[in-house]
Amino acid sequence: MATSGWSSTPRRAEALDDDVAAASPPAARKKQSGAICSRFHRLDVIGSGAFGVVYRARDSRTGEIVALKCLRANANYDDDDSGHHVSAFASEVSALEACSGHPSIVQPRASGRLGGGERFLAMEFVGPTLRHVMKRDRFGRRHTELEVRLIMRQLLAGARRMDRLGLMHRDLKPENVLVDGRGSLKICDLGLSCSVADGPPYANPIGTPGYRAPELLLGSTDYDGRVDSWALGVMMAELLAGKHPFLGRSDTEHLSEILDLLGTKDIKEWSGYDDGRRLPGGSQSDSFLRYKFPSPTESRTTRGPPVLSEAGFEVLSGLLRCNPDKRLTAGRALQHRWFKETNPTRE
Repeated sequence: MATSGWSSTPRRAEALDDDVAAASPPAARKKQSGAICSRFHRLDVIGSGAFGVVYRARDSRTGEIVALKCLRANANYDDDDSGHHVSAFASEVSALEACSGHPSIVQPRASGRLGGGERFLAMEFVGPTLRHVMKRDRFGRRHTELEVRLIMRQLLAGARRMDRLGLMHRDLKPENVLVDGRGSLKICDLGLSCSVADGPPYANPIGTPGYRAPELLLGSTDYDGRVDSWALGVMMAELLAGKHPFLGRSDTEHLSEILDLLGTKDIKEWSGYDDGRRLPGGSQSDSFLRYKFPSPTESRTTRGPPVLSEAGFEVLSGLLRCNPDKRLTAGRALQHRWFKETNPTRE
Protein backbone atom coordinates (compact mmCIF):
# COMPACT_ATOMS: atom_id res chain seq x y z
CA MET A 1 0.00 0.00 0.00
CA ALA A 2 1.33 3.42 -0.92
CA THR A 3 1.88 5.95 1.81
CA SER A 4 -0.20 8.41 -0.19
CA GLY A 5 -3.21 6.54 1.20
CA TRP A 6 -2.74 8.55 4.41
CA SER A 7 -4.71 11.75 4.27
CA SER A 8 -4.68 14.57 6.79
CA THR A 9 -8.27 15.42 5.84
CA PRO A 10 -10.54 14.30 8.70
CA ARG A 11 -13.23 11.81 7.80
CA ARG A 12 -16.80 13.04 8.11
CA ALA A 13 -17.87 12.86 11.73
CA GLU A 14 -21.06 10.98 10.94
CA ALA A 15 -19.05 8.24 9.22
CA LEU A 16 -17.70 7.17 12.60
CA ASP A 17 -20.89 7.71 14.58
CA ASP A 18 -21.91 4.75 16.73
CA ASP A 19 -25.43 5.14 15.38
CA VAL A 20 -24.38 4.26 11.83
CA ALA A 21 -26.75 1.71 10.32
CA ALA A 22 -25.58 -1.90 10.20
CA ALA A 23 -24.55 -3.21 6.80
CA SER A 24 -27.06 -6.03 7.16
CA PRO A 25 -29.62 -6.72 9.89
CA PRO A 26 -28.95 -9.50 12.42
CA ALA A 27 -31.71 -11.62 10.93
CA ALA A 28 -30.02 -11.55 7.54
CA ARG A 29 -26.69 -12.54 9.07
CA LYS A 30 -28.28 -15.50 10.82
CA LYS A 31 -29.62 -16.78 7.51
CA GLN A 32 -26.09 -16.67 6.12
CA SER A 33 -24.71 -18.85 8.92
CA GLY A 34 -24.57 -22.63 8.81
CA ALA A 35 -22.87 -25.44 6.96
CA ILE A 36 -21.77 -23.89 3.67
CA CYS A 37 -19.80 -26.28 1.50
CA SER A 38 -19.41 -24.52 -1.83
CA ARG A 39 -20.09 -20.87 -1.14
CA PHE A 40 -16.46 -19.80 -0.70
CA HIS A 41 -13.75 -20.48 -3.26
CA ARG A 42 -10.36 -20.29 -1.55
CA LEU A 43 -7.82 -18.35 -3.60
CA ASP A 44 -4.66 -18.24 -1.48
CA VAL A 45 -3.40 -18.34 2.09
CA ILE A 46 -2.84 -14.97 3.74
CA GLY A 47 -2.12 -16.21 7.26
CA SER A 48 -1.77 -19.42 9.23
CA GLY A 49 -1.08 -20.80 12.69
CA ALA A 50 -1.14 -24.01 14.66
CA PHE A 51 -4.91 -24.01 14.91
CA GLY A 52 -6.19 -22.39 11.76
CA VAL A 53 -5.68 -20.71 8.42
CA VAL A 54 -6.87 -17.43 6.90
CA TYR A 55 -7.57 -17.46 3.18
CA ARG A 56 -8.34 -14.85 0.61
CA ALA A 57 -11.52 -16.26 -0.88
CA ARG A 58 -14.35 -15.39 -3.24
CA ASP A 59 -17.97 -15.48 -2.14
CA SER A 60 -19.80 -17.32 -4.92
CA ARG A 61 -23.09 -15.68 -3.94
CA THR A 62 -21.92 -12.09 -4.21
CA GLY A 63 -18.59 -12.24 -6.04
CA GLU A 64 -17.00 -10.35 -3.16
CA ILE A 65 -13.41 -11.08 -2.13
CA VAL A 66 -13.40 -11.94 1.57
CA ALA A 67 -11.01 -13.01 4.30
CA LEU A 68 -11.98 -16.54 5.32
CA LYS A 69 -10.73 -17.62 8.74
CA CYS A 70 -10.97 -21.38 9.28
CA LEU A 71 -10.39 -23.26 12.53
CA ARG A 72 -9.00 -26.69 11.72
CA ALA A 73 -11.48 -29.46 12.46
CA ASN A 74 -8.99 -32.27 13.18
CA ALA A 75 -5.79 -30.57 14.33
CA ASN A 76 -3.52 -32.47 16.70
CA TYR A 77 -3.71 -30.49 19.91
CA ASP A 78 -4.72 -31.31 23.44
CA ASP A 79 -8.21 -30.74 24.75
CA ASP A 80 -7.34 -27.61 26.76
CA ASP A 81 -5.85 -25.85 23.76
CA SER A 82 -8.71 -27.05 21.57
CA GLY A 83 -11.31 -25.69 23.96
CA HIS A 84 -9.47 -22.38 24.27
CA HIS A 85 -9.28 -21.79 20.54
CA VAL A 86 -12.87 -22.86 19.91
CA SER A 87 -13.97 -20.46 22.66
CA ALA A 88 -11.86 -17.62 21.24
CA PHE A 89 -13.25 -18.28 17.77
CA ALA A 90 -16.82 -18.15 19.10
CA SER A 91 -16.04 -14.94 21.00
CA GLU A 92 -14.74 -13.30 17.85
CA VAL A 93 -17.82 -14.26 15.85
CA SER A 94 -20.14 -12.98 18.57
CA ALA A 95 -18.25 -9.71 19.06
CA LEU A 96 -18.01 -8.95 15.33
CA GLU A 97 -21.72 -9.57 14.86
CA ALA A 98 -22.48 -7.26 17.78
CA CYS A 99 -20.25 -4.54 16.26
CA SER A 100 -21.56 -5.03 12.73
CA GLY A 101 -22.03 -1.82 10.80
CA HIS A 102 -19.30 0.25 12.43
CA PRO A 103 -16.80 1.53 9.84
CA SER A 104 -13.79 1.19 12.16
CA ILE A 105 -14.34 -2.50 12.93
CA VAL A 106 -13.95 -5.24 10.32
CA GLN A 107 -17.32 -6.44 9.03
CA PRO A 108 -18.48 -10.07 9.27
CA ARG A 109 -20.08 -11.67 6.23
CA ALA A 110 -20.97 -15.20 7.39
CA SER A 111 -20.01 -17.84 9.93
CA GLY A 112 -20.67 -21.50 10.62
CA ARG A 113 -19.12 -24.77 9.46
CA LEU A 114 -17.74 -25.76 6.09
CA GLY A 115 -18.35 -29.15 4.52
CA GLY A 116 -15.27 -30.68 6.15
CA GLY A 117 -16.40 -29.66 9.63
CA GLU A 118 -14.15 -26.60 9.84
CA ARG A 119 -15.53 -23.67 11.75
CA PHE A 120 -15.27 -20.58 9.59
CA LEU A 121 -15.69 -16.84 9.77
CA ALA A 122 -15.92 -14.83 6.57
CA MET A 123 -15.10 -11.13 6.83
CA GLU A 124 -14.66 -8.25 4.46
CA PHE A 125 -11.21 -8.25 2.87
CA VAL A 126 -9.52 -5.00 3.84
CA GLY A 127 -5.77 -4.86 3.24
CA PRO A 128 -2.46 -5.02 5.13
CA THR A 129 -2.09 -4.54 8.85
CA LEU A 130 -1.08 -1.23 10.36
CA ARG A 131 2.15 -2.92 11.47
CA HIS A 132 2.90 -3.79 7.83
CA VAL A 133 2.32 -0.17 6.83
CA MET A 134 4.51 1.12 9.65
CA LYS A 135 7.44 -1.21 8.96
CA ARG A 136 7.41 -1.90 5.23
CA ASP A 137 5.63 1.03 3.61
CA ARG A 138 6.84 3.71 6.03
CA PHE A 139 10.19 2.01 6.79
CA GLY A 140 9.79 2.92 10.46
CA ARG A 141 9.45 6.64 9.70
CA ARG A 142 7.42 8.78 12.04
CA HIS A 143 3.87 9.70 11.22
CA THR A 144 2.95 13.38 11.31
CA GLU A 145 0.63 14.64 14.00
CA LEU A 146 -2.09 15.16 11.39
CA GLU A 147 -1.77 11.55 10.26
CA VAL A 148 -1.79 10.28 13.83
CA ARG A 149 -4.90 12.29 14.63
CA LEU A 150 -6.71 10.73 11.67
CA ILE A 151 -5.61 7.25 12.72
CA MET A 152 -6.49 7.72 16.39
CA ARG A 153 -9.91 9.13 15.60
CA GLN A 154 -10.82 5.97 13.74
CA LEU A 155 -9.36 3.57 16.30
CA LEU A 156 -10.93 5.38 19.23
CA ALA A 157 -14.28 5.35 17.43
CA GLY A 158 -14.06 1.57 17.07
CA ALA A 159 -13.05 1.18 20.72
CA ARG A 160 -15.90 3.46 21.77
CA ARG A 161 -18.40 1.26 19.92
CA MET A 162 -17.07 -1.82 21.72
CA ASP A 163 -17.15 0.00 25.07
CA ARG A 164 -20.77 1.04 24.55
CA LEU A 165 -21.65 -2.56 23.78
CA GLY A 166 -19.97 -3.69 26.99
CA LEU A 167 -17.08 -5.34 25.16
CA MET A 168 -13.32 -5.21 25.75
CA HIS A 169 -10.96 -6.04 22.88
CA ARG A 170 -7.99 -6.78 25.18
CA ASP A 171 -5.44 -7.18 22.38
CA LEU A 172 -5.28 -3.89 20.51
CA LYS A 173 -1.99 -3.46 18.64
CA PRO A 174 -0.90 -2.51 15.09
CA GLU A 175 -1.05 -6.17 14.03
CA ASN A 176 -4.77 -6.18 14.84
CA VAL A 177 -5.64 -3.15 12.75
CA LEU A 178 -6.21 -3.37 8.99
CA VAL A 179 -5.67 -0.55 6.50
CA ASP A 180 -7.49 -0.24 3.18
CA GLY A 181 -6.33 1.53 0.04
CA ARG A 182 -7.93 4.83 1.11
CA GLY A 183 -6.17 4.92 4.45
CA SER A 184 -9.24 3.88 6.46
CA LEU A 185 -8.55 1.63 9.44
CA LYS A 186 -10.51 -1.28 10.87
CA ILE A 187 -9.98 -3.09 14.15
CA CYS A 188 -9.82 -6.87 13.73
CA ASP A 189 -8.92 -10.11 15.58
CA LEU A 190 -11.46 -9.96 18.40
CA GLY A 191 -10.64 -13.49 19.62
CA LEU A 192 -9.52 -12.25 23.05
CA SER A 193 -12.50 -9.94 23.48
CA CYS A 194 -14.94 -10.46 26.32
CA SER A 195 -18.12 -8.98 27.68
CA VAL A 196 -17.91 -6.96 30.87
CA ALA A 197 -20.89 -9.04 32.00
CA ASP A 198 -18.56 -12.07 32.19
CA GLY A 199 -16.74 -10.76 35.25
CA PRO A 200 -14.92 -9.68 37.24
CA PRO A 201 -12.73 -11.57 37.64
CA TYR A 202 -11.43 -11.39 34.08
CA ALA A 203 -8.57 -13.37 32.60
CA ASN A 204 -5.03 -12.17 33.29
CA PRO A 205 -2.47 -12.46 31.78
CA ILE A 206 -4.17 -11.33 28.60
CA GLY A 207 -3.06 -9.37 25.55
CA THR A 208 0.34 -8.78 23.95
CA PRO A 209 3.50 -7.73 25.82
CA GLY A 210 4.26 -4.08 25.17
CA TYR A 211 0.58 -3.09 24.98
CA ARG A 212 -0.60 -4.36 28.36
CA ALA A 213 -1.80 -1.71 30.81
CA PRO A 214 -0.09 -1.22 34.20
CA GLU A 215 -3.02 -2.75 36.09
CA LEU A 216 -2.65 -5.92 34.01
CA LEU A 217 1.09 -6.01 34.69
CA LEU A 218 0.30 -5.72 38.40
CA GLY A 219 -1.97 -8.77 38.16
CA SER A 220 -5.40 -7.17 38.35
CA THR A 221 -8.39 -9.27 37.32
CA ASP A 222 -10.83 -6.41 37.90
CA TYR A 223 -10.37 -4.08 34.94
CA ASP A 224 -12.46 -2.45 32.23
CA GLY A 225 -12.30 -1.00 28.72
CA ARG A 226 -9.57 1.39 29.75
CA VAL A 227 -7.06 -1.41 29.17
CA ASP A 228 -7.91 -0.78 25.49
CA SER A 229 -7.41 2.97 25.99
CA TRP A 230 -3.89 2.26 27.28
CA ALA A 231 -3.06 0.08 24.27
CA LEU A 232 -4.25 2.84 21.95
CA GLY A 233 -2.07 5.32 23.83
CA VAL A 234 0.96 3.08 23.28
CA MET A 235 0.08 2.87 19.58
CA MET A 236 -0.23 6.66 19.40
CA ALA A 237 3.24 7.09 20.92
CA GLU A 238 4.62 4.45 18.57
CA LEU A 239 3.20 6.17 15.50
CA LEU A 240 4.56 9.56 16.53
CA ALA A 241 8.02 8.31 17.48
CA GLY A 242 8.44 5.67 14.78
CA LYS A 243 9.36 3.10 17.42
CA HIS A 244 7.79 1.32 20.36
CA PRO A 245 8.15 3.23 23.66
CA PHE A 246 8.59 0.07 25.75
CA LEU A 247 10.95 -2.79 24.92
CA GLY A 248 10.86 -4.88 28.11
CA ARG A 249 10.91 -8.64 27.55
CA SER A 250 9.11 -9.50 30.79
CA ASP A 251 6.22 -7.97 32.71
CA THR A 252 8.65 -6.68 35.34
CA GLU A 253 10.91 -5.05 32.75
CA HIS A 254 7.91 -3.61 30.95
CA LEU A 255 6.43 -2.14 34.13
CA SER A 256 9.85 -0.76 35.06
CA GLU A 257 10.08 1.06 31.72
CA ILE A 258 6.57 2.45 32.12
CA LEU A 259 7.32 3.83 35.58
CA ASP A 260 10.70 5.20 34.48
CA LEU A 261 8.87 7.23 31.84
CA LEU A 262 5.60 8.07 33.57
CA GLY A 263 6.62 8.12 37.22
CA THR A 264 5.15 6.31 40.22
CA LYS A 265 2.80 8.97 41.57
CA ASP A 266 -0.12 8.12 39.30
CA ILE A 267 -0.16 4.36 39.89
CA LYS A 268 0.11 4.83 43.66
CA GLU A 269 -3.13 6.83 43.57
CA TRP A 270 -4.99 3.96 41.89
CA SER A 271 -7.72 2.48 44.09
CA GLY A 272 -6.47 -1.04 43.33
CA TYR A 273 -2.84 -0.37 44.23
CA ASP A 274 -1.34 -2.37 47.10
CA ASP A 275 0.53 0.09 49.34
CA GLY A 276 2.86 -2.67 50.48
CA ARG A 277 3.95 -3.57 46.97
CA ARG A 278 7.44 -2.63 45.86
CA LEU A 279 7.44 -1.16 42.37
CA PRO A 280 10.24 -1.80 39.86
CA GLY A 281 12.00 0.95 37.99
CA GLY A 282 13.20 4.36 39.07
CA SER A 283 11.96 6.13 42.15
CA GLN A 284 10.96 9.39 40.46
CA SER A 285 7.42 10.46 41.15
CA ASP A 286 6.69 12.64 38.13
CA SER A 287 6.26 11.87 34.44
CA PHE A 288 8.90 12.56 31.79
CA LEU A 289 6.50 11.98 28.90
CA ARG A 290 6.54 15.62 27.78
CA TYR A 291 10.31 15.47 27.31
CA LYS A 292 9.80 12.62 24.85
CA PHE A 293 7.13 14.54 22.94
CA PRO A 294 7.97 18.27 23.22
CA SER A 295 5.76 21.05 21.92
CA PRO A 296 6.72 22.79 18.65
CA THR A 297 7.97 25.81 20.63
CA GLU A 298 10.21 23.62 22.81
CA SER A 299 11.74 21.56 20.00
CA ARG A 300 14.95 23.03 18.59
CA THR A 301 15.87 20.40 16.01
CA THR A 302 14.11 18.39 13.33
CA ARG A 303 16.13 15.33 14.35
CA GLY A 304 15.11 15.45 17.98
CA PRO A 305 12.05 13.96 19.68
CA PRO A 306 8.74 14.09 17.77
CA VAL A 307 6.90 17.36 18.39
CA LEU A 308 3.34 17.25 19.63
CA SER A 309 0.89 20.10 20.15
CA GLU A 310 -0.51 20.81 23.57
CA ALA A 311 -3.89 19.38 22.59
CA GLY A 312 -2.31 16.27 21.13
CA PHE A 313 -0.23 15.77 24.25
CA GLU A 314 -3.32 16.03 26.42
CA VAL A 315 -4.81 13.09 24.53
CA LEU A 316 -1.59 11.05 24.63
CA SER A 317 -0.98 11.65 28.33
CA GLY A 318 -4.65 11.04 29.09
CA LEU A 319 -4.53 7.63 27.43
CA LEU A 320 -1.22 6.79 29.10
CA ARG A 321 -2.35 7.38 32.67
CA CYS A 322 -0.96 4.64 34.90
CA ASN A 323 -3.98 5.07 37.15
CA PRO A 324 -6.88 3.51 35.21
CA ASP A 325 -9.36 5.44 37.36
CA LYS A 326 -8.08 8.65 35.73
CA ARG A 327 -7.32 7.29 32.25
CA LEU A 328 -9.35 8.59 29.32
CA THR A 329 -12.00 6.28 27.96
CA ALA A 330 -12.27 6.09 24.18
CA GLY A 331 -15.44 8.16 24.29
CA ARG A 332 -13.90 10.87 26.47
CA ALA A 333 -10.81 11.02 24.28
CA LEU A 334 -12.92 11.59 21.16
CA GLN A 335 -14.56 14.59 22.81
CA HIS A 336 -11.19 16.31 23.18
CA ARG A 337 -10.50 19.53 21.28
CA TRP A 338 -7.58 17.89 19.45
CA PHE A 339 -10.02 16.15 17.14
CA LYS A 340 -11.66 19.45 16.24
CA GLU A 341 -8.51 21.45 15.39
CA THR A 342 -7.54 22.03 11.76
CA ASN A 343 -3.78 22.29 12.36
CA PRO A 344 -2.81 20.74 15.70
CA THR A 345 0.90 21.60 15.47
CA ARG A 346 0.32 25.36 15.56
CA GLU A 347 0.16 26.84 19.01
